[in-house]
Amino acid sequence: MSDAQTYYDGLISQGYLPEQAVTYTQQYYPDFQAAPAAPAAPAPAMESPQMTAPMIPQPVATDPSEESGLDIMAIAAVVCIVLALILSAVGQFNGSWLSSDADETGMSTSSGLSALTIDCSEIENQTIQQVCIQQAVVLLSEGMTNASIAETTEKHDGKSSITGATADFCQNRYDLTMAAIVAGEQMAALGGLNLTLTEERANATSDKADCEGGDSAGSTGGIVLWLGTIVALVALVFAILGMVGVNLPGGIEAHGKWVSLASGVLMMLAVLVWYLLLPSSEGSTMGASTGVFITAFAAVLAIVSGVLGIVGGMSKSN
Repeated sequence: MSDAQTYYDGLISQGYLPEQAVTYTQQYYPDFQAAPAAPAAPAPAMESPQMTAPMIPQPVATDPSEESGLDIMAIAAVVCIVLALILSAVGQFNGSWLSSDADETGMSTSSGLSALTIDCSEIENQTIQQVCIQQAVVLLSEGMTNASIAETTEKHDGKSSITGATADFCQNRYDLTMAAIVAGEQMAALGGLNLTLTEERANATSDKADCEGGDSAGSTGGIVLWLGTIVALVALVFAILGMVGVNLPGGIEAHGKWVSLASGVLMMLAVLVWYLLLPSSEGSTMGASTGVFITAFAAVLAIVSGVLGIVGGMSKSN
């Protein structure tokens, strides 16, 4: 007996009408033609399993990313938070949050959150360039002692760009200015003049306060940026744990997307706090530079990572 007839007879024995049995059989054996069913044999002592109709597989819509075991949204979120983490660290140590164009001599300055750089490389006259470098070494040395000046000189040997702490620059510039003021007053006294350079003293004090205010703004912004970087690191850990299926107590790894958003907000807040705390100086030629833009871009990437996590979670829920 053919397989088609056997299948047909099995349907009849299960109680299907001949017309139904023919229809179902022809779904699997299109050339089947009905033949009279064999008489039913007496039931054996032990009942044998009844023959069931094969099920027709139904097409199921699947997402290619799920078939391959990859979650595109999750991967994109991890990439964004990794980039945000790297760029926030770069922004933290970038020495150019503020910069100025070269003056008429060719000297330019730039400052980061806690460091300042005096660049003499564009000065064409070699003698003037050496004077610029020597002055920069003195201004950026710690305490302007002979030892610190020698150390700074050795550190920047052969370089025309000198970098040091902003706090040292503020104090050294004030000390040099006050020394020049006192020397001027003493020379006037030797000539029989009673001269007190009151305005110059006030200007020197005001300049020092502005300089220290900029250093304080950088320190505060740097603290907020460090918080953003640490939170971004936590978000990265949560994202990776979620991808590999590791569950933390309370399922807190599922909140990684919100942690990413928080890190982005903190990074952006660091730029805003730094800017708002900067002393107002109308005549300043310093403007926002690469460090600001790098940090702002890191903040945007962290926020994008959080948004991708939220969208990916909503897609899974749907």
